Amino acid sequence: MTPGSARLSGPRIWLIWGIALAAALWLAATAVGGITQTGSPAVALALYPQNGFAYQSRAAAESTQGDGSIQNMRISERTLADALSALRREPFATAALTLIGIARDRSGAHAEATDILALAHALDKRQLVANAWLINRYGTGGRDREVLQLLDEALRIRPQLTARYMPAFAQALQNPETIPAFQTLLHGGPAWEREFWNAVAATPAALPNAEVLRGRLLSGPLDISDTDTLLMKAFIDAGRMDLALSYGKSLPVLDEDRDNMVRNSSFSEMPRLPPLDWDLRSDGRISSALDESRGTLEISGLPGSGGTVARQLLALPPGNYTLIVKLGQASLSQGSEVSVHLYCAEKGAANASLTERLSGDLDRPFVVPDAACRFYWLDIDFSALDSGDSALATLAQVRISRGRPPPAE
Repeated sequence: MTPGSARLSGPRIWLIWGIALAAALWLAATAVGGITQTGSPAVALALYPQNGFAYQSRAAAESTQGDGSIQNMRISERTLADALSALRREPFATAALTLIGIARDRSGAHAEATDILALAHALDKRQLVANAWLINRYGTGGRDREVLQLLDEALRIRPQLTARYMPAFAQALQNPETIPAFQTLLHGGPAWEREFWNAVAATPAALPNAEVLRGRLLSGPLDISDTDTLLMKAFIDAGRMDLALSYGKSLPVLDEDRDNMVRNSSFSEMPRLPPLDWDLRSDGRISSALDESRGTLEISGLPGSGGTVARQLLALPPGNYTLIVKLGQASLSQGSEVSVHLYCAEKGAANASLTERLSGDLDRPFVVPDAACRFYWLDIDFSALDSGDSALATLAQVRISRGRPPPAE
């Protein structure tokens, strides 16, 4: 095992690398066909008998008369002789070197074959037959970091392979030992990065390591992008609220949110990474918008409309809390209503909830019981069902502070 490499155990090799190895075989079939497209090697040898690349082309043409796959390449004594003749004349005839390596592997010299194919690949990164052979060899041996590097090189040369390889990348991320390798590959901003995260988001088993990997790649809140929005949705769709809230460490702490469980509680900046911050909703009939200059949440609705206009995901350990809501206006529009709804975000957990309809500012103690629920949705709902005209509402603050148990009944 080479320094810095990591090994997978037993059957997981096939789970993680099965798609990659199949893609490598397909890559080899197309790549082998490409090395024969160099004109007529017989004509070249007749005119230039010392042309090493002509020997290489003839050897390649003879070896790929089947379906072009590595396992079905035919390396006869004549083919091997041509490959050796090519290499004697042209030290950089890497296709010939590749054929020699495959022949040595079939004769049982597996370690020597690996060294020869690795040399062919080192001499020419475009030598995709060697690349595919090494993917197969390293993949079945559990040398995951080497495989990732080879796949990245293949994708740089043949971007059209992205759709074939990304599911394998996403499966590989299930193994935490691949995180450093992916961190290195993604740090350079490869062309396949977006497709990689799409594949990861569609692979629930990869999400825990995706959260770790993405956290290492983010240097600060300014780096937050559509990728993080994609992962956030994937976490929530998979019911992994813990992973979603772990992303909070990437967001800066606002002064107004100290001793407070709600982010951006005074609406002082545009939301970052909803629903860890306010997820503002609009459907054409009701809408919400944040006014940074005033520090308010502006809500509007057409007559007869209603629904959730803002939402945030919270972690609330058991204990005593106080829900504080301050209106940004003297009173609500006639026929309109604002309510705050706190309820469990976990499927199958105890359904602890709190709903408060606002007629003015609110200061409401409540208790989160033991063993009830860890994660909660905080919804702001607006109703203009009884309004005869367009309705408006303004909120200046929504916060949940620790402490102060509710009064005894």
